[in-house]
Amino acid sequence: RRPVELSSLHDDLRAAGEEPRTEVLAFAVEQPSETVADMLGLVDGADVYAIERLRFTGDQPLAIMRNHVPVTVVGLDAGSLRSRGLYDLLRSAGVSLKIATQTIGGRAAEPAEARLLNESAGSPLLTMSRTTYDDTGRAVEYGSHLYRASRYTFELTLTTG
Repeated sequence: RRPVELSSLHDDLRAAGEEPRTEVLAFAVEQPSETVADMLGLVDGADVYAIERLRFTGDQPLAIMRNHVPVTVVGLDAGSLRSRGLYDLLRSAGVSLKIATQTIGGRAAEPAEARLLNESAGSPLLTMSRTTYDDTGRAVEYGSHLYRASRYTFELTLTTG
């Protein structure tokens, strides 16, 4: 269960008394796709860290996380991402996370995703895409994540205006 607030899965799991573990599946510096460049407001030629991680809670896989971070925002390496959450690394580098836009949905697991998440192909997955901005309005991260619907929920508090 995860509250809808500007926090990382790593931080949320620790706050819930869980011990998150991360396997870095891919880590590279590359030119972003047009979609990622648009989401981050990047000009042509700007490089990003392209990161793919598998997050576990205990011995159970929970999420596949794909993130893109402009290389001008922070210095990252795969080793740090295995032991610390991305938002923790950003905050430690002096980035003040302020706001994010997020879309939550669902879809069926493709065979490769299902294998990583210990699910059956076609099992329901929760999807989440998020662009995070710092206190100056600069986009500092774009994430596209897949969560096991059998082990994960979002918690919302709704009020009247």
